[in-house]
Amino acid sequence: MISFGKEPRLELPSQLEALREAIEIAEGRLDESHVAFGRHVVAKADDRLRHGTSHTLAAMLGATGSGKSTLTNALVGSTVATTGVRRPTTSSTLACVWGNDEDFEAGTPLLDWLEVASRHFVGSDPLLNGLVLLDVPDHDSVVVSHRLEMERIAEHADLFIWVTDPEKYADAALHRYLRFLAGHEAVTLVVLNKADQLSPQDLAACKADLTRLLANDGLKSAEVIALSALTGDGVDRLVADLGEAVQAQRAVVDRLRADVSVAASELAADAGRSKEAKIRNRDIDTLADGLVGATGIDAVTDAVAGGTRRDAAAAMGWPFTRWAAKLRPHPLRRLHLDRGSAGRTSLPSPSGSQLVRAEGAVRSFTDQLVDGLDAPWPAVVRQAGTPDRDVLRDRLDTAVANAVRTHNQAKPKWWAGIGALQWLLALAVVAGFVWLAVLFALDWFRVPDPPTPQLFGIAVPTLAMLGGVALGLVLSFIGRKLATISAKRAARSARKAAAANVRAVAEELIVEPVKAELAGRDRLLNLLREAGADPRFVADTARAL
Repeated sequence: MISFGKEPRLELPSQLEALREAIEIAEGRLDESHVAFGRHVVAKADDRLRHGTSHTLAAMLGATGSGKSTLTNALVGSTVATTGVRRPTTSSTLACVWGNDEDFEAGTPLLDWLEVASRHFVGSDPLLNGLVLLDVPDHDSVVVSHRLEMERIAEHADLFIWVTDPEKYADAALHRYLRFLAGHEAVTLVVLNKADQLSPQDLAACKADLTRLLANDGLKSAEVIALSALTGDGVDRLVADLGEAVQAQRAVVDRLRADVSVAASELAADAGRSKEAKIRNRDIDTLADGLVGATGIDAVTDAVAGGTRRDAAAAMGWPFTRWAAKLRPHPLRRLHLDRGSAGRTSLPSPSGSQLVRAEGAVRSFTDQLVDGLDAPWPAVVRQAGTPDRDVLRDRLDTAVANAVRTHNQAKPKWWAGIGALQWLLALAVVAGFVWLAVLFALDWFRVPDPPTPQLFGIAVPTLAMLGGVALGLVLSFIGRKLATISAKRAARSARKAAAANVRAVAEELIVEPVKAELAGRDRLLNLLREAGADPRFVADTARAL
């Protein structure tokens, strides 16, 4: 059983689901050829499992002259190439099926899926019922179609029986294929045929050297069986091993699990090591501060302050002159930020230095996160955390606009109080003026003056008019001072609200995509471990046939 680290392996269905989900995450992030191979493994496993595990596909593989056909005949008990069925072409595969009639019929869909037309029914054997022995063309054939047929069958076989002999056991062609099967020891049998041609000492030395070569190929625990297909010596050992595999009905699962493990290992090699990348609040604050600088916030806060002073003058100024304040254009209206406005502002486009500052803030945010991460994650995270420039600019503009427009909805209640007092003083001025005008008219027409009340020795109408003017001007002065304080508060409040909105935009367009990418990376690594990724299998050196 293959394991990864100290974690237990899941069962095949769970491994397949883990690999399937991992492939979805890896799409567009990891090496596309490895993703495609993983997808192929999943599809092949799905197809094979649809035909159940009651039949074991054992592929007899080997070089020309290694004794493959002789061994097949020895296992079958007859010369099937001549007395069983006639193979239609030399590039075809012969399937020998053990079992009763029901077993043969049940295996028909499996052989149809495998596209093996030549079939020989061996008969029932309590030990081998369910075995489908596939005699394939030689792997070193000079005919390309033969090699392609051999590779096609080997790709779908559940169990590998590699047949070699004392002369060819070290051939490069053989070990080129065996290296592809690293991690498939559980479903690999290596037969050293023609053992009768060696002395016991030479046979032991040859078997030891073959075992060493297999270990170099990554098949450290693959079983080597020395036998002679011609004399029958040792064949019973092979039959016993095949019977054990058939009875256990584990070869299908073990082969597919090994394939899944190899595919997961390739993706794991691409995904790199697991390293935590934590996003801190202060990093988000720094990012948001950098983006605020690209919004033209200074011009906005100046407009908010100027607009507050103008509105305060219109609300609290001397009634006889406050109308003049309304003649001045409202600073926020020029920026399309006044009450009732909607859509984009009229702020000028960010300058080059502002854009550089914003892009620098985004780059600094992602750079500190990806520091120490293996490829491809630095590039992937940077891409996820770099929004489209036009989208970012529009969202920042909207963030500032919403902050200012919301802030402009309400006016301080004490403005209305001072404004009402100003109107009372204005009425006093008007009343005093009218009273004095009446007294003047009576005097002009020589009409006796009515008694005029006095206060502090000053006629009440005079006191009302002059006092109203004086108090109104003093109140206007106080109102301007208070309005200046209000303007500063309003500017600070608008900046704070805009900064909060900008932070929300930063989280939505930059932070959340980065978080999602990092979470996807962690999920991918966990899934690959669940799928059986093994650090022994390096990408492109341990791909299954």
